Amino acid sequence: MSREKKFDFHSHSNVSDGTFTPSELVASAVNEGVRLLALTDHDNIGGVAEAMEAGKRLGLPVLPAVEMDNEWHHELHIIGLDIDPENPTLNRSLEIARERREKRNRTIYRKLKDAGYPVEEFIHRPADRTMKLHIAKALIEMGVATDVRDAFAKYLRPGQVGYYTEQRLTPKQVIDMIHIADGLPVLAHPCHIRDNPHSLVRELTDLGLMGIEAYYPSSTVRQTEMYVSLAHQLGLFITCGSDFHGANRPGVDLGCAWQDVPDLWRTFDTLTTRMNS
Repeated sequence: MSREKKFDFHSHSNVSDGTFTPSELVASAVNEGVRLLALTDHDNIGGVAEAMEAGKRLGLPVLPAVEMDNEWHHELHIIGLDIDPENPTLNRSLEIARERREKRNRTIYRKLKDAGYPVEEFIHRPADRTMKLHIAKALIEMGVATDVRDAFAKYLRPGQVGYYTEQRLTPKQVIDMIHIADGLPVLAHPCHIRDNPHSLVRELTDLGLMGIEAYYPSSTVRQTEMYVSLAHQLGLFITCGSDFHGANRPGVDLGCAWQDVPDLWRTFDTLTTRMNS
């Protein structure tokens, strides 16, 4: 494989909150010059088989993967790369996560309806596959919010009429589950962390974290350098991810976070060796 080819270890299809089908996502990745792709839908691997089959047709290896929300005092997501999608423990954990999401969404629908905003009428997807982004966009369609940021600020953030959050798995539970599924747990978009990043990453590493997404579209040069340094200190492998969502995240293209640096090629070599074995 040419060293000029890029790769992307963080992307979303319409199985979660992206706008492309898994097959469309893979085709777009090929057009963008991506030569190794991970599909990381939120708490859902329902699109993995389709993406991997499309990858076989188009000559693009696709890693089975998932991005999982964690129970933490702020937003914290962990990606499981190269998981076994048939693992029963993984599938049961994802089933529980989907059940919790469905309960959350039903509660939000009820709270908003009681306040005079029958948002469920504007959502045309199963409740267990509905993300808060879809609820925000429904509020826009209703004409009560101007954009996604406005919808969250007025209706979905803590203290607002539609706020509700489900009990999620702990970081340890997620990391353990990924290991059981023979995957590699990676901290997603660490540039969003509001804690002390040094202590948090060390704590997660003690729990079994193996990688960190140091290269991310909104990460500053200083943030990237810090997380690369932390990875070197703690023996973590380094990944890049666009967090592609199609039209739901305009201006972010597949492969845009890739950099031609030795750390990322070492990760690429590790993952391709795993795939080939």
